[in-house]
Amino acid sequence: MAILKDEWLIPVGGICLAIALLVDRFVPGDGVLDLVLGILIGLAIALNLAGLHKSRNR
Repeated sequence: MAILKDEWLIPVGGICLAIALLVDRFVPGDGVLDLVLGILIGLAIALNLAGLHKSRNR
């Protein structure tokens, strides 16, 4: 069972990337913040690639 429907993969990936960019730009951080940013950016990459793959096969 998929957590997200196929049509929501790319928008959620874009939102994760936007949040990561805004947090990186406007929030002063330490090591924990770098971990969160890495997770958000990695999640954005994975969701966008999966969304592109799923939309290619339609």
